Amino acid sequence: MSWVTIAVVSIGSTLAGAAVSIQGQRNAAKSQEYANDYNADQARKQAKYDESIAQENMRRTRDNNKRELARRRATNARGGLAETGAVTASLVETDKILQQSVDDIWDRAAMNSSVLDAKANMFEWQGDTASQAAKTNMWATGIGAVGSAASQAMKFGGGGGGGDKAAGTQDVWSQPGTGSTRNYRASL
Repeated sequence: MSWVTIAVVSIGSTLAGAAVSIQGQRNAAKSQEYANDYNADQARKQAKYDESIAQENMRRTRDNNKRELARRRATNARGGLAETGAVTASLVETDKILQQSVDDIWDRAAMNSSVLDAKANMFEWQGDTASQAAKTNMWATGIGAVGSAASQAMKFGGGGGGGDKAAGTQDVWSQPGTGSTRNYRASL
């Protein structure tokens, strides 16, 4: 097999490997983006579901509160108490307490909904960021492959600046009799 064939195969396999790597990065980025979009959608659906459950619980609690107030009024009426003064104040206070339980249901649901919405936004941001990172990695892989292919072309005699240096020859530091002076200290 000649060196030209080896050079062509080497350069071709470098470029083919880069193309496969870029395609894999692209597929991974798309799957991550789709997964994050799905997770965001599920979080938003869960928030809506939780809100609808909270509204139903609020409705039931209000109905129970009305029954409780009616029961207390009936008990007071059976006892001969008129709805004035302390009795009315007691019923008003009870109504406020019972209404607070309804408000608490909504506050918890609204907080949970807000957290789920924030999670959905984070999922979407993660998907976008992963997609952008994959695009950057694809460019880096492509540029690296071009550089590697060019280096291989130079190595196998593609030319480019050496002039009289033939492929496979050693540089001046590797030739016998000429040592490197990089760490030489003349003062010793």
